[in-house]
Amino acid sequence: MDKDMIGLAGEMRVASELLKRGYQAYITFGNAKATDIVVTGDSNRFIRIQVKTSINRKNFVTGYYPKYTDPNSIGPDIWVFYLTHKDVSSGEDRFFILTHEEVGDLQFRVNKGKKTERGKGCDNIPLKFLEQEKSKHEGLWEKISKSLNKL
Repeated sequence: MDKDMIGLAGEMRVASELLKRGYQAYITFGNAKATDIVVTGDSNRFIRIQVKTSINRKNFVTGYYPKYTDPNSIGPDIWVFYLTHKDVSSGEDRFFILTHEEVGDLQFRVNKGKKTERGKGCDNIPLKFLEQEKSKHEGLWEKISKSLNKL
């Protein structure tokens, strides 16, 4: 499968998980967008979710600095890093849920304090960084509720 198909499959899997957990989740279609899923709450509140699916099981490409540090751009509220198990039938999918601020802090540490410029490399977060802090991120779907209630 090509990367666009894997990305779309990841978005659908995350949307499915959100729906199973009682969230109203809507997939936005396309390849050049900063919002993959919109989750709505009470009183017309909503948050934007960016899904990243690892195809190499080593890292997640974020493109954080070129895309999300421009003061005129709006970043996602929540990022979901989705790691599918190699044996899809095993049901051992892993989800790391981070706020936009947490992704920025983590990307800064991964880059050792340097900001990637557009056209000069690509930001990514290695899986090992997420696993080191898994108690802060893995399976913490309640960050979505907190983000919806924060508005």
